[in-house]
Amino acid sequence: MIKKIDKTKIEDSLKKNRIVKHGVNGLSRFLILWIIKYNKSIHGYAIMKELDKFFFQLIEDGVLKPSNSSKIYPILRKMEENGTIIGKWHKQENQKVKYYSITEHGLQIFYYFVNKKEYMLKNEQWKLLFKDIIE
Repeated sequence: MIKKIDKTKIEDSLKKNRIVKHGVNGLSRFLILWIIKYNKSIHGYAIMKELDKFFFQLIEDGVLKPSNSSKIYPILRKMEENGTIIGKWHKQENQKVKYYSITEHGLQIFYYFVNKKEYMLKNEQWKLLFKDIIE
């Protein structure tokens, strides 16, 4: 059973809640890997727009800011530094645009989590969590 929440009461506490922000930040890195893998090569602004599609409701509720470029580019830079993605500059309409691709290391990390879904679907604790989320 999904519990109804009073949007006006929870909105301010959600904006300040580190659990929500850290959860979104952690999930964002996995989603960035998936977005880049799915698109083969994609620039930072397009990645932001794709992430917005996942977090639309949180943006609409005021928990997250839309297209927060001050956060996405440092994340992309760190992902480049740790070798999960690679960025290459291209000239596009007299501007330099950086396009990102997933590396072999990034694919290994992505598939590590994808392959753990079997464990998660069989593990009783994960089942309880998913049941609580879905119902």
